[in-house]
Amino acid sequence: MLTPIPHPANLAMLAIYTDMHLPLSVLFQHVSEAGKSVIEGKTFTRCDIAGPAVLLAAGGVEFQGCNMGPHGGDVRNLLLKPVGPKQVIGVIPVRNSRFIECRFHAIGFTGSDEFMDVFLKGLGEPGLAELAAR
Repeated sequence: MLTPIPHPANLAMLAIYTDMHLPLSVLFQHVSEAGKSVIEGKTFTRCDIAGPAVLLAAGGVEFQGCNMGPHGGDVRNLLLKPVGPKQVIGVIPVRNSRFIECRFHAIGFTGSDEFMDVFLKGLGEPGLAELAAR
C-alpha cells in the first residue's frame, strides 16, 4: 500500500509551488474546500503533476520547458476535444497559471481550439517534442 504524501494544510492558498509532487485532483480538492472552483494564479516550478486527470486550460495557462508525459509517439494523444456544445465535464479547470519545467504524469489536456493549436505547435517545435516524450 502506498503511503500518502503529506501536503501543507494551506495547499490551496499557496501561489508558488516548487519541487513538489502534486496530484492534480488533491490540489483541486483543497481549492474546492477553500470555496474556489478554479485553480488560478499559481506558478508551478519543477513539480510532478500527477493524474489521472484532465486539465482544462481556461485561459492564461503557460507551459515552459515541461515534460508533458508519454504520448505514444503522437502529442495529439494528450488532448481531449469536447464533442458536445460545452466544454468537457469532469475536468480540473486551471486559469492564469504557469508551469515551468514540470513533469506531467497521466494528465490529459483540453481547452479552447486556440489553446489546442498553441499546445500542438509548441510541442511540435524542435526540441519540445523530445521533452514531451521523456
